[in-house]
Amino acid sequence: MNKYLISYRKVEGAGQKPEWASFTSQSEASLEAKAIRERVDRRMSVLGEQLWGTGEVVWVGGGRIDDVLYKREEAAPETSIVYGLVEE
Repeated sequence: MNKYLISYRKVEGAGQKPEWASFTSQSEASLEAKAIRERVDRRMSVLGEQLWGTGEVVWVGGGRIDDVLYKREEAAPETSIVYGLVEE
């Protein structure tokens, strides 16, 4: 079963510097941009976080987990969510 890493830029309050938070998913049915955004929104509402950026969701490809994390760091500053395949 495939495993995907989903990362999003979050802030916990106004004026804070954004930082990345991540989680994994094995559900391919929910791995389209709209479904990814909905999952992140649910997670943030539980954790009391706010999304940073424009809400843009970007697929960064696949590879080892460190490859996907590296590609995440190359995302444009306004990108809010990135995801990629980390295990097949």
